[in-house]
Amino acid sequence: MIGRQAQRARAQLKDFLSILTGGEHRSRRSALLRLAIISSSLSKVCGLALQTIAIPLVYRSLGQHRYELYLLMTAALATIAIAQMGAGPGLTQGIARASAGGRRNQEASLINAAFRLTTVTALIGGGVVLAVLHLIPPSAIFGPSFAAERSAILSVANVCVFVVIAQIISGVVDSALAGYQEQMFTNIGAMISNILSIGLLFFVCRHSPTISGVIVVLYGVPTLSRVANLIVLYLRRPYLAKGLFQSCRGSYALLLNVGLAFWAIQLGSLIEQHGGTYVLAHLSSTQETDLFAIVYKSLSLIGSVNIIITQPLWPAFTDAIAHRDFDWIHRSYAKIRRALTLFSCLVGLLMMTVGPWGFEHFVHVDTSGSRLLFCVLGVYFVANVWTHLYYVTMMGMQGIWRVAMIAITENVLLILLSLVLVPRLGAAGMALAYLFASLFLPVWLLPRLMKKTIREISSSSKLAEESSIGTVRVEK
Repeated sequence: MIGRQAQRARAQLKDFLSILTGGEHRSRRSALLRLAIISSSLSKVCGLALQTIAIPLVYRSLGQHRYELYLLMTAALATIAIAQMGAGPGLTQGIARASAGGRRNQEASLINAAFRLTTVTALIGGGVVLAVLHLIPPSAIFGPSFAAERSAILSVANVCVFVVIAQIISGVVDSALAGYQEQMFTNIGAMISNILSIGLLFFVCRHSPTISGVIVVLYGVPTLSRVANLIVLYLRRPYLAKGLFQSCRGSYALLLNVGLAFWAIQLGSLIEQHGGTYVLAHLSSTQETDLFAIVYKSLSLIGSVNIIITQPLWPAFTDAIAHRDFDWIHRSYAKIRRALTLFSCLVGLLMMTVGPWGFEHFVHVDTSGSRLLFCVLGVYFVANVWTHLYYVTMMGMQGIWRVAMIAITENVLLILLSLVLVPRLGAAGMALAYLFASLFLPVWLLPRLMKKTIREISSSSKLAEESSIGTVRVEK
């Protein structure tokens, strides 16, 4: 019995590998998408294990005061990533289109333009952060308790800015691999890095627990796997090295266009993630603020399952559009929508029925009188998962600026509604603001925009096909 199952598994694996190496392009795209989702799930599990171990280990090793400084330093260093201006998403979409069209020179130009653009912006961002830390007193940035630690802060900052800049620049390879639908290599590298980081973190915290050492392990080790992936990428595609010294003016325009749109989406996401807590902190009680923040962040963590599935989608959709494979897009979208709808409805139902009891007994927060909050957030979770799939699909269909405008408008509307509802209903009012903002614009507008985008792409594809046929006839 076991031997028969092993033989069947080997046969299935052999068929799967044959699809990857020489199968039909549609089958290969589907196989790569499945690999990306599976490897992303495993990578997220390893990342969660690293965070679960790192938080208490680093806290005990550094002590409360230095751990607080570590958190503040990493928050300050994270602002360097904003200077990247979203060049990564532009590269992913550009590579997907160029690879589908067999335009190797454009692939090389895009990758090298992304490295140049990211290097310049990361160095500028790092220089600004270092200038701020050197010129402004620590008490004004980190608080009065760190006023006497200027030299320690600067020594940590000098090392850590270099590590973060290296991480941002090496992140270009992740975007390139996503464009080739080879996120599995990124995810495998992340898994290996997380496992290696766990071992190194134990060593550093046991023998020489310093803020610099912890940041080098947690931020520097992932850079090694990216460098390895970069070397393999250039070995497998040696033509990419040809663009090292050529002009990339057109590629800069593409990267900045898509990158700025994605940056606007990230800004909207920032408002969505932190706007509710900020408004509640100013217009409601501490208890209401804490309750909403805990429940919302828990839902966001559960919603990461959504990201695992949808993140590999948009380069796959871009590739399918380039090959005019609209049937594959419809079928893949329908399958994933059914799975995510079932998942979101299950989570929403659990939130509405046993949510207050679960948070009171396992998180130990007072949920008395908060039934409305849990019911509204349960419905919001379903709506949010549904609209997120539309957002990702539109991004793969060359509609990223439309997505950006809707995302910004949705979150501006969220803040305006919260200013009206929170003073009257507290945390439940904040949840209603999230729900109404999601229902008012994205839920009804995104399906219409997606149909319009599909029609535009289909018509342009037909025109291009007719034009090529006409050209062939003229040549004959």
